[in-house]
Amino acid sequence: MNDQKANPIRIGWESVKANRKPMFVVWAAVIALAVAYWRIPGFAGVFEPVRLWQERNGAMAAFATQLFFCGVLPALFLATVSEIKTNHYVVKCLLQMLWSGTWGIVYYWFYALQARMFGRGHDLATLLLKTSFDEFVWTPIVICPITQVFYLWMGSDFSVARMAQTARDGYIRRVVLPNILTNWAVWIPTVAAVYAFPLALQIPIMGLVACFWSLVCMQLGRRAHASQENCRSLSNRKDIL
Repeated sequence: MNDQKANPIRIGWESVKANRKPMFVVWAAVIALAVAYWRIPGFAGVFEPVRLWQERNGAMAAFATQLFFCGVLPALFLATVSEIKTNHYVVKCLLQMLWSGTWGIVYYWFYALQARMFGRGHDLATLLLKTSFDEFVWTPIVICPITQVFYLWMGSDFSVARMAQTARDGYIRRVVLPNILTNWAVWIPTVAAVYAFPLALQIPIMGLVACFWSLVCMQLGRRAHASQENCRSLSNRKDIL
């Protein structure tokens, strides 16, 4: 059966469209910050307290930063933007905060690893190396498979049985591929801007974009489950006919 809604590109695209309002805000903010940081005299000093705080507190600062950007801010979006409202709002927001803070620590070490591997320069070659390793090695092998299981579970309203059924019915096509495709669409144009900042500022800047991305992941999990339910309904109808 050819169900258009089950197409991985369509699932990913619908998730992006559902979050287009926060997406444009975040993209504009990241681009403006990158340009201002390097081009406007004295603007970099605005970030100096953040940089020092991150350097002094290390992984715990990364935890707090990502908890705020990917937990608190998405909770505000979920409460105010009708297109992305969800069931079990409070529980999902609390889980999102804990999940995001934990990944903040992971990314703290990941960015440090890349700095050791490729250096701390901000030249084009270094940015390309870091962006390529991030998007074409780290993302498809580690990030997408792990995070999408979590968001699929939340998108299934914490039902392991529903999540397992969705996973069995074309997990790669319905869940992993949309996640990777949407990740590339969101992050490839912007992750280079993140790596253009000094190492101690990369976590806070990444948090701005990750705020939007966490909303997309929630939509991916919900839409993947919905498309699977739609396929099963059509299949049952065909059997009856």
